[in-house]
Amino acid sequence: MGYMIAMGYCAACKGIVHFNPNLVPSIRVNGKREPLCRSCAERWNELHPENARPINDKAYDVTDESSWEDN
Repeated sequence: MGYMIAMGYCAACKGIVHFNPNLVPSIRVNGKREPLCRSCAERWNELHPENARPINDKAYDVTDESSWEDN
């Protein structure tokens, strides 16, 4: 059994972010799901309380590789 963590760029601030691809808050950019870093996800929730969504505690942690869902 192995573990994995994805790495990419935050869709909002373009900073590097490590995340669990199944749980990370994201937005759609050109039809593709793109991750948000914790800071940008929290800011989104502040600016859009009508669409606020809880941020999973494990969104930025490693995950068991068998849980990978290809989106």
